[in-house]
Amino acid sequence: MKIFANRSVREVRALSLQFIFVPGAVFLAILSATADFNPGWARWVTFAGVAAGLGITVYARVTTWVTTRFTMRVVIATTLLTTVIGLSIQPAAIGVLTAFVFLGTAAAAAAFLEIRVAAGISIGCTLFGLVIILLRSSIPIVAGVIFLALMTIISIVVLVLRQSLQAARDEAIALSLTDSLTGLANRRSMEVNIPIMIALAERTGQRVGCLLIDLDHFKAVNDTLGHEAGDVVLKGVARALIDTTRESDVCVRIGGDEFCIFTVISAEEDLSFIAERVRAAVEDLPLTPKMTASVGGAATIRVGRSGEAIGRLDELMRHADRALYEAKATGRNLIRIL
Repeated sequence: MKIFANRSVREVRALSLQFIFVPGAVFLAILSATADFNPGWARWVTFAGVAAGLGITVYARVTTWVTTRFTMRVVIATTLLTTVIGLSIQPAAIGVLTAFVFLGTAAAAAAFLEIRVAAGISIGCTLFGLVIILLRSSIPIVAGVIFLALMTIISIVVLVLRQSLQAARDEAIALSLTDSLTGLANRRSMEVNIPIMIALAERTGQRVGCLLIDLDHFKAVNDTLGHEAGDVVLKGVARALIDTTRESDVCVRIGGDEFCIFTVISAEEDLSFIAERVRAAVEDLPLTPKMTASVGGAATIRVGRSGEAIGRLDELMRHADRALYEAKATGRNLIRIL
């Protein structure tokens, strides 16, 4: 549904509560006014449930702070209210039907709460429902078995669907942060994760080095051998970058034939060592035609030649790009570190 699109988990939870409790309060109000209850005070408990349902709707409407704890309390309160109604409403057959409200309560818990909490609430709903059925049904064994089967099936189905949706969401996020051709991080991933990497390095007194890698004369490969051959080259270079860097380093395909590596270093010499290793790895690749790369690098927490402090991603990239320009202007297949 479009109404749930582009919303946070809390916003979706708040909207869901509104959709559930508006009709729920209406139906409960009709039930309170028309049904018989024994003992009589149960009717007033039901009326209180109507007021609580409207209050929950208003709260969910005016605030997005519908937390997991609040939702859990709502589910528990709904369970207790349903138990009171199921045990007191007359005739007994209606009480048996009321027990099946627990199916919806358990499904809501499975959809919105943590797995362990949802499992506990589902067990509680099952026990309360069985108590109502055993006390009020004329065929308690048959009704209890049907109720237990439905409760088990619905809870499992909702939990499986929830896990499937979570897996699909995680996959979509991973795809949005990964270059589809090379499997390296993409520009969006870089913009999200590298500022965090820089901040963590600052806290530990270290620096983040940035290496910009540009393949020399790559356009000629596409022009003479075709884009399929160019894709083979890009995949080979990406593999070389991964093989020559640490697991903690971040390899990025900026776009086209331009790559970037971010690494935590203690001294500028470390960055020069990594840059030379990457350049040599590209040159040694068994590709046809042979490929070389120009590498430009810069590091954070220092003063560049222009006197600028390099502490942000854009500053770091700008200085690395300047170093790359020098490497290409000097003769290519070289490294330059600012």
